Amino acid sequence: MDTSYQPGESLVGVIARDMPDLNKAFRRIGAYIIASPDRFMHKPLQEIARESNVSEPTVVRFCRHYGFKGVPDFRIALAMSLARQSPVAGSSFIEPGVSDKAVMNLDQKKAIARFAAALAGTDRSIIVDSGSTTQLFASRLREAPAMVIMTTGLNVVETLRGAPQHTVMLPAGAIRFESNSVSGRLVESTLANMRFDTLYLGADSIDPLLGLSTYNIDEAHQNTAMINVSQRVVVLADSTKFRTPALHRFCEIDRIHTIVTDTGLSDEIAEQLSAGGVTVHRIDPHGGDQP
Repeated sequence: MDTSYQPGESLVGVIARDMPDLNKAFRRIGAYIIASPDRFMHKPLQEIARESNVSEPTVVRFCRHYGFKGVPDFRIALAMSLARQSPVAGSSFIEPGVSDKAVMNLDQKKAIARFAAALAGTDRSIIVDSGSTTQLFASRLREAPAMVIMTTGLNVVETLRGAPQHTVMLPAGAIRFESNSVSGRLVESTLANMRFDTLYLGADSIDPLLGLSTYNIDEAHQNTAMINVSQRVVVLADSTKFRTPALHRFCEIDRIHTIVTDTGLSDEIAEQLSAGGVTVHRIDPHGGDQP
């Protein structure tokens, strides 16, 4: 049986195709995912195992059966797959949890954050987006010279606790617990009359021609607002984020000044981005910068 999963396929469809050939335990997990992808996306591993009547290691083995390292990257691939299947423009997508994103490609994210902190040396006022890579970036700013830091990330605020030289601000807005951030149109109105040197921005998906996109439509609106009040836009994103967009697009490539990513980004995509006027830094997690 061919159990390979190729990006661009419907992951739920692949599982449904394989159901007759899966063993009994895997069929239980497959049925759980097909019946309620949202529950699988957001339930703790212990609850998924209990509700599927299998062991926790069996759930992990199921994810590895389809070529993933474990549950977090399976869930992120599932979210992207479901987004591609969404038939209605502007519809809501099932967003991966913060904990899943945080453990993915950690070495690459740390290297990106380290390099990006050096780029912030001349900044006096910045916006830091919410997200796992930007949180690591914020941790690198704890010893940086004083600056004004606006952020939508509650995790970023917590990371900067105990760095009194900085003025740290949160915009008005509603708390989105699933992303540990502040969101909503109040964010836009807070930012409307402000100006910042640089926005350090994440993205759920990046296309070298079409630009940046994210899972949440409110987040897309506020990201646009953050871009509009920033002189420079620096995108921090590991190479797995460069994939076909099927989400809420919010930023064209020509608005981006710099992308800091890792050496997993192909020469072809790097050249496309450079041709669009973007400065691309590909950082080796083990040291070095490939221009």
